[in-house]
Amino acid sequence: MVDASVQRQNTLRAYDAIAPLYAEYSEKYRNYLSAVDAMAIEHLKPGMRLLDVGSGDGRRLAKITSAVGLTDVVSVEPSKEMAALCRKATGFNVYEMCGDTLSDLPEAPFDAMSALWNVFGHMANSELRIKTLVCMAGKLKPEGFIMLDVNNRHNQLSYGRWNVFKRRIIDVIAFDETRGDAYYDWNIGGQSFLASGHLFTPGEMAGLFARAGLRVTERWSINYATGERSKSPFNGQLFYVLKLA
Repeated sequence: MVDASVQRQNTLRAYDAIAPLYAEYSEKYRNYLSAVDAMAIEHLKPGMRLLDVGSGDGRRLAKITSAVGLTDVVSVEPSKEMAALCRKATGFNVYEMCGDTLSDLPEAPFDAMSALWNVFGHMANSELRIKTLVCMAGKLKPEGFIMLDVNNRHNQLSYGRWNVFKRRIIDVIAFDETRGDAYYDWNIGGQSFLASGHLFTPGEMAGLFARAGLRVTERWSINYATGERSKSPFNGQLFYVLKLA
């Protein structure tokens, strides 16, 4: 297991490096990302105050907010190079900080929040994920909501029915969050960067939300290849809408 602070620095170095290539990289996942964007647009309304956590280069945030007509928007992006691109793409105020420090964000509460494309999977452990969720809840208006999506370890369309069946049995008998951790070398522009990510289970997410004082109002799975939506928790990546418990 990699130390959390080291893992964070590795992640930031990788995202600083990929920033100028991020638009091209994202295009490979266009169907999925467009489906998530459409769901975010469906839930947002003009006049809402939005906080986006992990905005990347800001292109998706610009697309979503433009479609709804939102102007009161704040972005949080820990990668320096990504944050610079986000400012250019959106014109919004972009804070260079991590989700677990959102309690320090000098902004009034928000009507809505988003954390899209497995933002929580780049956090080293459940402690940081819960802290981030608690911080987000603390910046949410009483009737506000949070939208987020995560990689699904029980996605049978990506990993096969039999593999997911075995994973589900093991997770019921003896759940261990570290089984969802993945470490790999990420080749970016001819350079190799140590990278990591986490694949969640539906039950794991339910536990994180409960511990953070949040309740699920919607849960969908979205096919990573086609963008097709499903109510089954096993047919894609997991998309949630949350409110205060």
